[in-house]
Amino acid sequence: MTDIDAPVVIIGAGPVGLATALVLGRYGVRSVVFEQYDGINPHPRAHVVNTRSMELFRTWGIADAVRADAVDPAWAATILWKQTLAGEPLGRIDLVEGPEDQLLRRIHASAEQLTSCAQDRVQRHLLDAVLAQGMATVHYGTTVVEVTDLGDSVDVTVEGVGGRQMLRTCYAVAADGATGGLRDTLGIAMDGSPVLGHQLNIYFHADLSPWMREDPALLVWLINSASPGLLIGMDGARRWTFQRTIDPAAESPQDYPPERCAQIIREAVGTTELDVDVRSVGPWTMTARTAETYRSGRVFLVGDAAHQFPPTGGLGMNSGLADADNLGWKLAAVLRDGASDALLDTYERERRPVAVGNARHSMLNAIKMAEVGIGPETTRIAGRLESPDPAVAAAERRRIAEAIPPQRPHFDALNQEIGYVYGAARHSDDAPVSATDYAPIAVTGARLPHAWIERDGERVSTHDLLVPGFTLITGPGGADRADAFAETGEGMAKRSVVIGRDVTSPDGYCPKVLRIGEDGAVLVRPDGHIAWHSAEGSSPASALAALLNAAERSA
Repeated sequence: MTDIDAPVVIIGAGPVGLATALVLGRYGVRSVVFEQYDGINPHPRAHVVNTRSMELFRTWGIADAVRADAVDPAWAATILWKQTLAGEPLGRIDLVEGPEDQLLRRIHASAEQLTSCAQDRVQRHLLDAVLAQGMATVHYGTTVVEVTDLGDSVDVTVEGVGGRQMLRTCYAVAADGATGGLRDTLGIAMDGSPVLGHQLNIYFHADLSPWMREDPALLVWLINSASPGLLIGMDGARRWTFQRTIDPAAESPQDYPPERCAQIIREAVGTTELDVDVRSVGPWTMTARTAETYRSGRVFLVGDAAHQFPPTGGLGMNSGLADADNLGWKLAAVLRDGASDALLDTYERERRPVAVGNARHSMLNAIKMAEVGIGPETTRIAGRLESPDPAVAAAERRRIAEAIPPQRPHFDALNQEIGYVYGAARHSDDAPVSATDYAPIAVTGARLPHAWIERDGERVSTHDLLVPGFTLITGPGGADRADAFAETGEGMAKRSVVIGRDVTSPDGYCPKVLRIGEDGAVLVRPDGHIAWHSAEGSSPASALAALLNAAERSA
């Protein structure tokens, strides 16, 4: 057994595992990351980077790099339905040309906007940031074969090129994905739906510009009897994935060699003349499940190890990134700053209800997509579209065209992205809320509302005021309170910002949206969520002490 100079071991170097390491490093906590594969998987799976994730990337310093690798916004804003790629559209959703109030709501809600960047590129930028930070060591080609919780420490047995060794650390974080085995060895069950379906993801390179140049789209849903599925543009140029349903009782991924996959792509495009370079094929199971608990002693689940959603909503990776941000600062507060271990229990109390809500939203999207030919009805609907009776085909085209616009919440769910409030009843099973109707709200548990302000002559977001610690923002009359708070106690970094002294709000919107007036204040946690508001009648210092001692709060 070897004691390592890192109090946290992270199992898995996917986006969520790397994000956990990056967040821990921001608070001065070292970690070791073990990944069983030899490097970043070049097969792009997730691609949606939603508003909240882009805000996190902004805080972590990689938003510009991710944006530079993202699909052109002109592509990302359009979703098409066709029979084949070469065919005429059955209908579309254009996120830019939607309802004006909805567009303005999204624009004013954040300094960042939802984008699409292939998961392998996101991972690369996270890895570069982790390595540049120098607080984590990443070991590829190393499998974690056993994790033993000793009560006051954790033993982690790994096997790699140097053979097998046992390491002792303080905490372990399982970021080993939906198929990782650690959750099962801990005896943590999953709650949710049975298997919803089995999919095959074909990653290929091809020049589809003859069909995409004049009418680009990020997603193209193809409804036909020969090769139905979903085409996703991963870079708007040559990188694509094609998702199709398979029946594991009758076939396996081995039944899809490159030659067959290339023919499937040609049939989906609607041409016999297309050079297709199939790079890889990956099966995956569609389900909507959430771990019954996110913690087992000193071991925590994050990302797909803790929750799995249908991709209808693009919430999987994004939920995991927020998991990492929530857990990371709490581990740091316990390890470095003397916070109560009970603080770590709030990770599950806060993040699991969000995952349950995201699973519900994704499930509803998946069910609703059947109306437009995606899912178990594909064969029947494709048959009607291809009917030799022109009247039948025309009627089905009209029906699909009318059914497409109501699918918009699937692709434009701002409230689902940033509107959740920790501790609120809104995520309970009997309290579904609108996925789209976001309104900024400055209450305990909510994400700090965004507002543009000026600091040293520069236009910045309220999110740019936050430090790797706690931030108190006060109205113009709160200078004394702000200065006193900044000097309180040891522990995580503290910053105080006085509107009118340290920053200005030329349009007056910032104090209004934060509800702090002349002498009010709002205390913001390290993860950008509100810990306390002056309307609560206590003090920021007492609220901070209660939080770090994990005083019970209704979840």
